[in-house]
Amino acid sequence: MTKRPINPQKSSRVALLASLVAKAKSIGVVDYTKMTPPQATELRKSVQLAGGEVKVEKNTLFRIALQSSNAHCSLLNAQLRGLSAFIFSNSDEISALKVVSDFIKKNSVLSFKMGFVGDRVLTQNDIVLLAQTPSRDISVGKLLYLLNFNMSKLVRTLDAVTKITHPA
Repeated sequence: MTKRPINPQKSSRVALLASLVAKAKSIGVVDYTKMTPPQATELRKSVQLAGGEVKVEKNTLFRIALQSSNAHCSLLNAQLRGLSAFIFSNSDEISALKVVSDFIKKNSVLSFKMGFVGDRVLTQNDIVLLAQTPSRDISVGKLLYLLNFNMSKLVRTLDAVTKITHPA
């Protein structure tokens, strides 16, 4: 099977997608079939506020963009069917995906098809689990709390031990 050259009118769209793929920290692919225009506008604004970008594009152009950016696996052929929207998370791996996950819970019109983080292709379940992960700030806060709590416990225990062994 010989590859046809890209239509010159579509090459700029492929180049834009390839640049988005290259700079994105993660990509989510959602089924965009049942969206209304007001819902699409709301989703785009929410994702943009979270540091991401939404592109509705042909699956074939997205495949070409992935191949041109030397990214990801061949699982695309089986899983990219129907109308797709591509969610590019630029600020961190989960912020834009989290916004889309919340939007899905609220409106029940979208569903994740698949996603990409680094060189890993994620299934629908993997993407949902990733979107449920707490943000980096919350995770760091929890870690610092646990470290501080355990250190405080250690200091109190050592203080009690010294008071027992060396009474005043």
